[in-house]
Amino acid sequence: MSRTLSLLLSFLLVLSLGIYLLYNGGLIVWLGTASWYQGAFLLISLLAGLGIHLGSRVLKRNPLWEQGNESLYIILFLLIWGILSGYSYLLEFLVNDVLKESIAENGRGLVLKGSVVGLILAIIIVWINYSWIAYAQFSKKTIQHLRNERNKEELQYKLLRSQLTPHFLFNSLNTASNLIATNPDQAESFIRKLAYNFKHLIKNGIQPLNSLEQELKIVENYMHLMKVRYGDKVILENRIKSEALDHQLPALAIQLLVENALKHNVASQEHPLKITITADRDKVVVNNSITRKPEQIPSIGIGLNNLKARYKLYGKQQISIQESQACFYVNLPFIFPGLAE
Repeated sequence: MSRTLSLLLSFLLVLSLGIYLLYNGGLIVWLGTASWYQGAFLLISLLAGLGIHLGSRVLKRNPLWEQGNESLYIILFLLIWGILSGYSYLLEFLVNDVLKESIAENGRGLVLKGSVVGLILAIIIVWINYSWIAYAQFSKKTIQHLRNERNKEELQYKLLRSQLTPHFLFNSLNTASNLIATNPDQAESFIRKLAYNFKHLIKNGIQPLNSLEQELKIVENYMHLMKVRYGDKVILENRIKSEALDHQLPALAIQLLVENALKHNVASQEHPLKITITADRDKVVVNNSITRKPEQIPSIGIGLNNLKARYKLYGKQQISIQESQACFYVNLPFIFPGLAE
């Protein structure tokens, strides 16, 4: 609302109260007796309207106003009621001071009437302001919630698409083909694990959150496939406390970090890649040893940035990354949906 419109509405509010009080007291003819009376009446109405306008603007500039702070609304209520009561007193004083005593008898109840009407008007105005802010907050939260849900679905889709890359399937089928010729029993186990892995990727990848226990099962199945390719060059070690198994993480978060470790390092018999997963009641820590980096690292743009973005949608907790000469650490705080913003 513009300043001019706000001032005009405040002035009209006060002016309407003044006309009502004079009409109710049978004093409306007083305004037509002399231009001086009319000027004084308009002046005190303008001053009262200006007081309400300026006072309300000061309150609405406070950052807490948009948050529905109750104390500011109480101050607004007292401001409006006080100014309207004071205006009624000035109006009664003006009437009694300039009119004949026989006529002025009708003006001695203006203060009481003005205070009662001012009280009602103050309640209505504060209620309208508070309801408007409450509705605006509700609308903002609803829109933000819908936007977050849409972003979560988009990030989940991108993550799932990254897990189902043709490159991974091509390598897995080549490995299965070689095993069929050299070790049929292992080939059968590998193919079953591959099918199981894709089944769980599709099932759990579309869920926004998984329990730590589910995440570990996905990683263990994935590492079974990787063991066939890498053998003892890759070592996975879990140090998980049982009380943490039911806590939740963004879907496929741990597998993403394990894949990154394999992708950004070259494992060998002399320098095996060791991946360690630890968890307590607050977080999961995935760390891997740093070996020689591959010369070319193919990427489709899905990784830590996706994980950071998904965490951001669930609240203030964020992943933290630490790197030393020998190890790379990623801390994943657990997400508790009831506490998430």
